Parts: sequence; structure tokens; C-alpha cells
Amino acid sequence: MTSPGEAARFGWLRPDALAIAAGALLAAVAPLERFDYVARGLTASSLADAAPSAQVLLVTASPEALRDGLCARALPGLLERGRARGALLIPPADAFCAGPAVDGALDGDRALDGDRAAPLVRMPPELLRMSAGEVVGFSPLAGEERAAELAALGVSAAPWVIKKAPQSVPAVSLSALAEGEVPASALAGRVAVVGVGSGGVPPQAVATSALPPAKGVAAVLGGLLDGGRRASAPAWVPALFVLLAGGFVWAARRRHGSLVATAALFLATFALAAGQSALAARAEASLLPLPSTLFGLAVAFAGVMILRGIGVQRAVDRAAELIQRAALFRMQGVHTLPDEEFWPRVARLAEQAHPADLVLVAELPAGSWHLRFWNDHRGGESLVAERRHDVRRPPYSSEQGVPAIRLARRFLTKQDMPAVVVPLIAFGEIEGYVFFCGPVAEATYSREPERAEHVGRELALLLRRKRLARTAEATGGESRAGHAPTDDLVEGARVALDDLQLFGSMLRNAPVGLLYADAFGDVRFVAPEFARWLRARDVTVPAESASSALPPGSLTLGDVLGATSAGSAAVSLSSVMASDDGIELSVSAPEPAVLSVRPLRRESDGSSWIAGYVAALIPVKQPAPVSGNVRPLAARDATDPLCAFQLGDVVADAVASAARATGRAVRLEPIRGATHALGHRGELAQVLEAFLTDVAGRGLPGHGPVVSVREATHGVQLSILDVGFGLGLPESALQRVLTAPGAAPAGLEPLGRLILAVEDSHGHAELKTNDGWGITLTVTLLKAHPRVGVTPHEGGKPAAQQNVIAIGRASPK
Repeated sequence: MTSPGEAARFGWLRPDALAIAAGALLAAVAPLERFDYVARGLTASSLADAAPSAQVLLVTASPEALRDGLCARALPGLLERGRARGALLIPPADAFCAGPAVDGALDGDRALDGDRAAPLVRMPPELLRMSAGEVVGFSPLAGEERAAELAALGVSAAPWVIKKAPQSVPAVSLSALAEGEVPASALAGRVAVVGVGSGGVPPQAVATSALPPAKGVAAVLGGLLDGGRRASAPAWVPALFVLLAGGFVWAARRRHGSLVATAALFLATFALAAGQSALAARAEASLLPLPSTLFGLAVAFAGVMILRGIGVQRAVDRAAELIQRAALFRMQGVHTLPDEEFWPRVARLAEQAHPADLVLVAELPAGSWHLRFWNDHRGGESLVAERRHDVRRPPYSSEQGVPAIRLARRFLTKQDMPAVVVPLIAFGEIEGYVFFCGPVAEATYSREPERAEHVGRELALLLRRKRLARTAEATGGESRAGHAPTDDLVEGARVALDDLQLFGSMLRNAPVGLLYADAFGDVRFVAPEFARWLRARDVTVPAESASSALPPGSLTLGDVLGATSAGSAAVSLSSVMASDDGIELSVSAPEPAVLSVRPLRRESDGSSWIAGYVAALIPVKQPAPVSGNVRPLAARDATDPLCAFQLGDVVADAVASAARATGRAVRLEPIRGATHALGHRGELAQVLEAFLTDVAGRGLPGHGPVVSVREATHGVQLSILDVGFGLGLPESALQRVLTAPGAAPAGLEPLGRLILAVEDSHGHAELKTNDGWGITLTVTLLKAHPRVGVTPHEGGKPAAQQNVIAIGRASPK
């Protein structure tokens, strides 16, 4: 594995950096030599100097003058009289102007005048450097015998020359010089470039009448003598430009995206052209290999854009593969689910939380008053007989237009099926509706109306979270238009996968059974210990993945809660929703344990909603075995400790539950005293409710049990008088219950469990038979003296002492 130091040292070896370096190398090597040569010539030609030349004079001789021998007769004399620097004879004029007679005369004159005569030099055709059909410079002629004579005229090797513009080179005709129309002094200090031209043209058209290559030679020689010599720039100049331009494009691509990087490329190309023009106009070694430089820049751009894009695509593919492998781990957000999946899952959640034969959910689209129905089987619209779906009308609202929970009939296509209509309202806004249909839903609503309210509140918060998240995502996408979301995709996917693998390892190795369910009540993670417990209770658990993950819908939280012996799944799930601290259920098989289920709530923008559920299966240590003829004291666990509580409140709740379960009246006498008792509240409440339910069900119609609670000097007493219970029972049966409550006779088991619970709470029970007045059960519990914490009063008044119990309601502030 590469160490961090080596990674930092070779961090620049990325595809984009290597492409920029390769482009710079190509610009330095200049592989497009032929095209570079043409580009240099065009650059030199485009920068032609328009200032008149003082070093060159273009002399044109018409074909007629050449045939008459005018050039050979008059040219040497004109050069001498005009004190010209010399004459450069351009083919084919050299064949007429430099004949043998002329050469001999020139040699004689040189001998008489001490070699002061102006030289007449034939220009060899190989002297010229051509590019795109134009003369751009002069080639070296080191081995040529006329090299010294050409050097005397200023003609030297120059690959490229900033030449004179054709219109800026002075030009005259040979006939005008010979006839005196133009004074010979026009040749003073100049090199006469003699070429063939058209005759009979006006003086201002003489320059353009010269035939190639005379015009080009005159323009190039004029530029050369005026300092227009140019050569190739050093190889490091284009390489440096490509490095800088490639870095500029890379920075633009990284910060602002591909479009800005392309604009940066065009800007670099324009800077190359402008820089070449400015540099060539001022420095001799300044001509860049433009095609090779542009080729190198293109390679750098391709590396930054294409190679990086390929690398990113490969990274995205790799990340997609990792995410695909971890598909079961993804907790897809509520707002990211499509409607076809979201609303059936909401219906499934509602079905777990509230008993019903059929559950429908209805979506209220934004800006609309008409509902759209869904259920778990995606046939919601066809089940509804009411066709208006207008939330401003019954049964969705009352006659006054106020949405509230209500029982509706003839709402479904099955006219005999009632429906409990629950509006989903969050912060005063209607998010949708849920409908619990069937006689089971009606009976549950009439018995526990608060359950529908709890479920409706949580579902409304779930729907509101979905709507707000989608709105924020839509507005946030506009502000992130210039950001490349794939830049950190690979790293983010790797980190997320590592976290999920760690989470799976925690689930597998936890000392207690753990379980996680998402906001829809679908179990997503379950520990092996928890899975074994579920299978022992005949709950089908799908095969686990490598990290204990389950797909949505394979196991629900309602199935888990239904496996307990504490009641139905619906009651348990609604209790979880209603409590921030969750619920704790005692289970006995296959081993004693406590099942703790809690909702995971999240808060944002002042609202709180359930984002999931977590459950833990905590085993309870069993006591050591004892002899079969000895009843051990019940081992208490941490879920129901010995505590001080209001016995009057426990009795009132038990009386109300018994009356609701049997439909018969259970009378509760006014409670006398504070009735603070010491005991195991949970166990006492459970067995007292079961006992009162049994007594009320056995009693004669119209003669239910009478319950009273009072505070006595030696404890807190609970008395239950029943006029029908125990009629015909022998005295020995009652004595047996008191002596052996764990082995009570048939029909008296609830009484035996109550006596056991009282004894476990360090109290005692008495049974007394009254002729004609039934049986009286008296339970005495220890009296508790709770202490009240002292806190300063806001108004400055002294707080109550710690040994004083405040009775009654506090006065309003």
C-alpha cells in the first residue's frame, strides 16, 4: 500500500496533470513542422511594415526594353550616377541586364575606379524561402560563389522577414530612369531590385505591375534591411504557454464546470494569437510554432475534460456498484420515494397502528381541494362511493366546514361498512386523510377514540415532512446549478458504506437483541439474537444479508409487537407513537425478557416527527431453582420497581377499564385521604384490573362490585364489596385462597393473583363473609411519605418544606 508521504509526492500524477505535461512537451517538440513553417510565414506576412523603404528601389523593365538591350546599356551607368548600393537582378531580367559585354565593362570600370562601381548580382532562385506562394525570407548560401556579393547588398540568411508592404516599396520603370523622367538620384544608397514589369502603365501602378518574384523580393529585402529579420522562438516558450493555459483551463473546470473551461480554452487561444502578434512585432526570435502549440493545448484540454470525465465516470460506476451492493442499507428519505411507493407504505403504517378491516389514505395535492385515494393494494379510488372528494364537504368536514374525526356511513361502495374519517392536520394545515374502515375500526374508535387521534397526528407530521423536503430540494437544486455533484461521490459512497458496515457489525455483536424499523414501520435491521426470539414465537423472519439487513415490507414492527403476550400489535404501536419514552413489555417465552420499543424522533423548524423505531430485547436473569414444595418470592426486575404511588389513581383506572370491558357498572366510592402507598405499581394495576373485570362479569345484573379507598392509621386500605361473588362457596374455599393463593381453586385464580401481588408489595389481604351481603375483600398496603423537592418560588415567597406535601391544584400565575 502506498504510504501517505508517497501519495503526497506523486499526487500530481493524475490524468489531467499528465495531459497538461504531455501538451507542453508536444509544443516544445513541435511535431507539426510543415504546418508550423507555413504559420510562421503567414505571421510574418500579416505583420508587413507599411512605412516606405529607404533601402530598396524596385526597377521594372518592360519586355520591349529588355529586347532592345536598354537594361544592359543603361543600368550600369544609372547605378553609378545615382550612387546606388548595387542591383539585384531577378530572373528572367538577369538574362537581359547582365550580358557578357556588361560584365566586361563592369570589370573595367572596377579596375579604373578602384572597385568603387556598384555591383550587379544575379539572384539565384534557391535563395528564396517561399511559404504559401509568397517570399518570406532568404536561405543561407554559404557555398555559393555570389554569397559575398549578395552580402554586400545586405542579402543574408533570414528564414522569416517582417517585409515591407508592396505599396510601401518605391518603384520606378527603367525607361523613366533612362529617359531622365526620374532623376538618377532616386537610386542613392538603395539596392535596385530589377525585375520584369508591364510597360505602358502609369507611374503609380509601376509597383503592382512587376512580375513575381520581383515584388516579393523587393518587399522582403526592404524589410530585412530595415531590421525585420525574424527567427523561431525558443522551445520553452510554447511549452510554458501550454502549461499556463492548461492550468487555467483545469482551474476553470474544477471550480466552475465544463462550460467555463471551454470558454477558458477559447480565451487562451485568443491570447496565443494576440501574444504572437505583439511578440513578433518587437523581438527577433519570436515566431511560435502555432499549430504545434495549439495541438499541445488541445491535448491538455482533452486531458482536463475528457480524461477527467472518463475518470469521473469510472469513479461513478464504481460508486454505483458499491451503492448497489449496499442497496439494502439505504434508508431512502421520505421525500425521495415516488408517490406509487410512498402512499401504500403510509397505508400499511396506519393499518399497523389502528385495527381496521380496510385502510385508505388520501392525498391532498397542493392548491387543490379534491383528494386522491391510495391503499396498500393501489385500488383506493374504486372503493370509495363518494365521488366529489371535496374536503370542504361532509364527510371530510362537518356541516360547518371544520375537519374533525368522525364516523361516516355509506362512504364506501360497501354500504354496510362504516369508516372512521381522520383528517391529517399539521400546524393547522390539512395534509391528507386516513380512513379506518370496517366494524373492527368502529369498535376500536368507540372504545379508544384517542388512538385515532395519535395515529392521525403522527401521519400528518410524516406527510408534512415529505412536502417540505421536496420543496426545499426543488429550490436548492437551482442554487447548486454550477456545482458538479459527482466530485465527492466516490469518497462519500465509501464513507457511507463503511458506516453501514460498522452498523451491521454492531447489530451482529450486540450483547442484547436490537432491531430498527423505519418511519413506515418496516423492519430494516435485526440482530441475530432478536431474530432467534422471533422465530421461536413463530414469526417468519426473512433470510439475513451479510450485514443483517432486511428489505422493506419483509417484516413489520406490527409483526414483532404481535409476537408479545402483552396485547395486540395495534395497541402497542399506537402506544409507541403516543409516548416519547416508548413502551416496555415483559415477555416470558422462550426465556424471560423485557422488550423495549421507542420511537426515534427528529426536530426541525419547530416540529417533531417519528423518523424510525428502535427496539431492544433485554434478557432477565432467572432466579436459582428451589424445591418444588416451596414458593419462592417473586424476583422483581428493573421494569417495575418498588415505589411510592397514588393508590387512588391506580384503582380509578382499573375501575374504568373493568366497566368498559364488561359493560357493567363498577361503583367507586369517594376516595378519602392522600392514599400514598408503597408497592409494585405495574403488577398491582394489572392484577387489580383483571380481578375487577372478573368480579363485574360474574355479578348479578344491576349489582356490580363497590370499591372504596381510604387512608387509615396503619396503612392504605382498599375494600371491594361484592353482593354476588362467592354465593354458595364453602368457608374452606376462601380459606384455601388466603393460605395458598398460588394454587387457588378453579374460578378464583384472579383473586389468588391479586393476593400474591399484595404480598409481593409487603401488604396483606383479608376476606370476610357477610350473611346476605356477599364478600368483602380488604387489602392493606404500606403508607408512603413522599418528600417534595424545594425550589425557589418565582414570586419571592418561601417554598414548601421537604416534609410537607402540597394538596390541591396550584393557583394560576
